[in-house]
Amino acid sequence: MPDSIISRARRMYDERRRRRAIFPPGLLSDHAWDILLWIFIETAHDRPVTATEAAAAAMVSVDVGNRWIAALGQAGLLVPLPTSVDPRSPVLLSDDGVRDIRAYLEGVVPAI
Repeated sequence: MPDSIISRARRMYDERRRRRAIFPPGLLSDHAWDILLWIFIETAHDRPVTATEAAAAAMVSVDVGNRWIAALGQAGLLVPLPTSVDPRSPVLLSDDGVRDIRAYLEGVVPAI
């Protein structure tokens, strides 16, 4: 995967963290997107992401993270998981998930 795409994802994720440091928590939340970005970034560096890590990256509880992970799986963006998500289980983007995130990043975030 090209480094520029990973850099764009990292910048977007970091910008979201900075935004959360300024504005009231929960006002501008998008937990599913945070989960997708984090999994995209980490797997690009060959680091597996557990459900617990994905929830932490989205700054939500494991239970809330698991609900988002299940919803993302149902939407076809993550590799389908069992209905009960083990917090230690790896969470993987589906081929469609990778394709869609790349297409979004290529079209929205300008390269530096």
